[in-house]
Amino acid sequence: MKKVPPELLEYLHSRTEYFMCDLYEITLKSGLVFRYASYDQDVKLSDGRQFSHKGPLFKRDRIKLSAGITVDQLTVTVYVDMEDKIGNTPMMHIAHVGGFDEATLSLYRCFMSAPGVVVGAVDMFTGYVDLDGGGGLSMKWVVKSGVQKLNVDYPLRKYYPTCPYSLYDAGCGLSLASYTATGTVTGVSSYQDFNTDLNRSDGYYEQGGIEWLSGALAGVSAPIKASYQTNGQIVMLIPLDAAPAVGDTFRIYPGCDKTPATCKNKFNNFSRNRATPYIPLKETVL
Repeated sequence: MKKVPPELLEYLHSRTEYFMCDLYEITLKSGLVFRYASYDQDVKLSDGRQFSHKGPLFKRDRIKLSAGITVDQLTVTVYVDMEDKIGNTPMMHIAHVGGFDEATLSLYRCFMSAPGVVVGAVDMFTGYVDLDGGGGLSMKWVVKSGVQKLNVDYPLRKYYPTCPYSLYDAGCGLSLASYTATGTVTGVSSYQDFNTDLNRSDGYYEQGGIEWLSGALAGVSAPIKASYQTNGQIVMLIPLDAAPAVGDTFRIYPGCDKTPATCKNKFNNFSRNRATPYIPLKETVL
């Protein structure tokens, strides 16, 4: 149920004609608040909040509400140009770099007895902004109510034959810097296959990665398919854009196949492994 100020409720009961417009209040994750009115002049509410008529144009669809636990949402198309800015940055650029991630949008319906003379406003919808698309002069926001946070799968813990963590992430707990080494190219067979001065056991760098520090490939990162102790041979997953040259330097780090044996023997990290290889897959036919 929407809460309507008593003075506004009394006014609406006694009038058959009135002015109204939509007000949009955007709160960024940083706490910055911006307010816009879909009207031809600024609108100021009794609590002091002022909504500017200068800014992007908003076009919304109808609000869908229900009494049950569902994810109510509102779709808003925002039309902008280079003059529509937050600070000194165009709004479209802010959208491209994720500036509206985790932002909230509140929609109010404002009622006026005369243009600019506010009687009251009703909070119609509040939700989290999800940037559904954008480009050119418009972007589409899907605004979902806070109920969306209840829309999660249970149980939270899932069971997989291999560890669900990504190597070096917070769940895994390993430090990438601790496992990163530097090396030098000593021989080149192709765009995909070359020798190095490394001396690790066969397979140590499989599913790992390499970052080139010098030569024609400087700044390039690429995944590794296989590695061998003999001649420090490295085989890339896909051919490189250019062939490395003898003397080129690089950073390299090992990968993980996420099995308990690799976690224990290669990384000594078995206490964090969450693989469950003995739980049958749901596809298993008994």
